[in-house]
Amino acid sequence: MDARKGEILKITEHEWKLGICIGRGTCSEVFEAAGTLCYKSGRKRAVKGAVKVFKEGSQFEQAALNEIKILQYLCHESESLDVYYFVHLLDYFLYRGNFYLVFEQLDCHLHHILLKYSGKGLPISIVRRCSKDVVKALSFLAIKRVVHGDLKMSNIMWNPNRGIFQLVDFGLSFLEGHLQPSQPLQSPGYQSPEVQMWNRLVPHGTTENSMSKCLFACDMWSFSYVLWYMYTGHPAPRHELHEPVCTMCLQEKDCMHFQQIQKELPQDEREITLEQHNFFLDFVMRMMKCKPEQRITPFNAMQHSFLNEGSTWNVPLGLTELLLLPTRILQLTNILLEDLSTDLQFDGLMDVKEECAKFGAVKGFKFTGDSNTGYKVFVEFSNADDCSRAHSALTGRDFNGRTVITSFYPIDYYYIDYFWC
Repeated sequence: MDARKGEILKITEHEWKLGICIGRGTCSEVFEAAGTLCYKSGRKRAVKGAVKVFKEGSQFEQAALNEIKILQYLCHESESLDVYYFVHLLDYFLYRGNFYLVFEQLDCHLHHILLKYSGKGLPISIVRRCSKDVVKALSFLAIKRVVHGDLKMSNIMWNPNRGIFQLVDFGLSFLEGHLQPSQPLQSPGYQSPEVQMWNRLVPHGTTENSMSKCLFACDMWSFSYVLWYMYTGHPAPRHELHEPVCTMCLQEKDCMHFQQIQKELPQDEREITLEQHNFFLDFVMRMMKCKPEQRITPFNAMQHSFLNEGSTWNVPLGLTELLLLPTRILQLTNILLEDLSTDLQFDGLMDVKEECAKFGAVKGFKFTGDSNTGYKVFVEFSNADDCSRAHSALTGRDFNGRTVITSFYPIDYYYIDYFWC
């Protein structure tokens, strides 16, 4: 690889300085990057990004060109907010035989979030939040007739500045009906039955008759395995089939794959009700069908009880859940009434807003609570990095005999004034 830390690249009108390597894959390496976006109007904007550097070779070049084409197609002239559920391509160029793709920098993928949670099954609130975002993304892909083709834990990442999960890595994506005969699909452990059959045929060059079977439904199958991984903390057992459809699906009963992984469901130590657990199992079961036409569509998935709001899910998020997903919103708790009516002391007589502004630009400021329960203060930063620094510096500060506790807070809840007292 020619890419290295400290290298400055100015191939297009934009300029990028590479940082440390933050990921390696079969086709590429990913580096942190700081750069300047230059607009036609003459305006410049400093940004943090991630540079994906593809290896040399025709197969890697094809993957790079395909990713560029798909992402440009998805975002071209689209006014839908659903485009935010995909990573944004900021720049791309060919340099010394390698393709460079520059994306907005994201925080972490699902494997990282699991590790932060000690490898246990994630809180049900986070599983639901991720499910909503991914299903919205898959709905938009279905409208555009695009198949992601490699949905897995490491290709779903958290964007702390937008407060949403986003799909990444579109190197294997394709328009329905335009799949290349020599292109294998999906990673081991996430392959749908029709994709398993497709991949067996690729080395023999006999995939033509199977091309029409690889549609957006194969992404739904992959997502069922992502869901299982998030919920249990362990990958679902793999079950290879010699036939594309199991006997249970032929009889339109619960898929054999679902029955087998359900038998190996680990004991759950979380505070989850039986109703919530059954909603989750039903959600996964409807995706895990050998016949693509029997799988729930992303449009119908949005109406499923696992994703619908209601009393079943009306439970405040705990501190651990709030800390797992950083955002631009900082929540400060354990604040007294008199602290809000006068100056709040943080190493001196400083107002909360002024103190937070030491760590970055503050866009908004809200508070809620009463004299009995104490007050909560919510501070909106311009970016998540500044919010994270404020969180680290301010948590545990003692003033007026009370210790301030800080955490992050969901951006969407903040904007609609949905607070827990």
